[in-house]
Amino acid sequence: MGPFCVYRMTVFLEQFTNYVVRFNSFLWGGPMLALILGFSIYFTVKLKFIQRHLLASVSLSIKKSASAGVISSFGALVLALAAMVGTGNIVGVAAAISTGGPGALFWMIFSAFFAMATKYAESVLAVKYREKNEKGEYVGGPMYVLQNGLKMKKWAFTFAAATALMGFADALIQTNSLAAIYASVLQVPSYWTTAGLVFLTALVILGGVQKIAAVCKWLVPFMAILYIGLCCVVIFIHLPKLPWAIACIFKSAFSGTALLGGAVGITFKEAIRYGVSRGVLSNEAGSGSGAIAAAAAQTPNPVRQGLVSATTVFWDTLVICLLSGVAVVIAGDWQSGQFFGADLAQQAFGTLRAGPLLLLLSLSLFAFSTLVGWSFYTAKSVQFCIHKSIEKPVYVVWLSVMCIGGFLSPKLVWELADTAIAVMCIPNLLGLWLLRREVVSETHQYLAKELAQAKCKNN
Repeated sequence: MGPFCVYRMTVFLEQFTNYVVRFNSFLWGGPMLALILGFSIYFTVKLKFIQRHLLASVSLSIKKSASAGVISSFGALVLALAAMVGTGNIVGVAAAISTGGPGALFWMIFSAFFAMATKYAESVLAVKYREKNEKGEYVGGPMYVLQNGLKMKKWAFTFAAATALMGFADALIQTNSLAAIYASVLQVPSYWTTAGLVFLTALVILGGVQKIAAVCKWLVPFMAILYIGLCCVVIFIHLPKLPWAIACIFKSAFSGTALLGGAVGITFKEAIRYGVSRGVLSNEAGSGSGAIAAAAAQTPNPVRQGLVSATTVFWDTLVICLLSGVAVVIAGDWQSGQFFGADLAQQAFGTLRAGPLLLLLSLSLFAFSTLVGWSFYTAKSVQFCIHKSIEKPVYVVWLSVMCIGGFLSPKLVWELADTAIAVMCIPNLLGLWLLRREVVSETHQYLAKELAQAKCKNN
């Protein structure tokens, strides 16, 4: 490829990126943000603050069940967490802060707290309306809810197609983020990082859902503990700045952020837009993707799995994203407006002697786990669209898409993901609204039964 062709391609990608940014400004405008936050608050109120069952839900997630399903309830939990806890928890949070200011972290956490109710509702409906495929395995998710619960096949297809596109976009995100930071920290060429990641991912996903869940069971807890510890160390080292960082997060959440060096300031609208959208991209509440894993769980009741699934938002956003964001605000040079995404994360954790290497390890594990989890979602979505079980061909295409992820613009990759997840949210939220009474009814029946059993045991 000659210099002129490279130039033309560069110009095209820049123009395309600008188009996607403008399109996302429309998609993630006031109506979408109001819908996502509104649904979360609505279900929180109607379900009488379902978040109060968080501790009991954590306990349920580790209990075994002999009920029908492809994988255990804990397996479904870690599979969902594997897909959720990715480079978005590090690079995505840093990107939200660099484009929406520290206030974006406030809106991310604020929306995530209420989003636990949305995640719960999605999973309840996914288990209730799941079905068996030609292999005798349980499959489900918002596309089956729309098809089986509402007979809305066109909307079901729209959701499944958007989820498949989001899956391929996520393959680009994880590969792109990891390739960028390996090149920055260790000067490893993008093609080597990409090749290694594709090879390792192939070893797992070609073994099917049981192997995927088996790997996630040990990988997710290990990587989460490692990264949480890293964030805590960075925060502890900069502990005197913690009060300033907290004040900065709250202040900029409502007044915007003034940047240094003559850079354009960040507005209040941008803080909400990037905080909520990156929060949805991270915890997937509102998009419905996590419900695909919930539908495969061995669970005796939809509500039980809904409670387990709600804990994923807590671990993903209220713990990991919060600590990650505070570490970036307290130690990163976000005020200059010169760093974005992976570069800002690297700069923040670089204040710790072994920070860059530990960050690299965390990113590697996060990217790998998300690739494994989202490959499953993508395969199930494609299967729904074409009505055939073709997991391995989908995985081969998925791995092929990964191969180009390391060579694209980081901003373009993240904006494409924002587009796909916005399209997913629309049919998913429609289904949630039309079946909202069923979620409330199922919940009240289950909780009343559990309360009655508890009284019998006490007597």
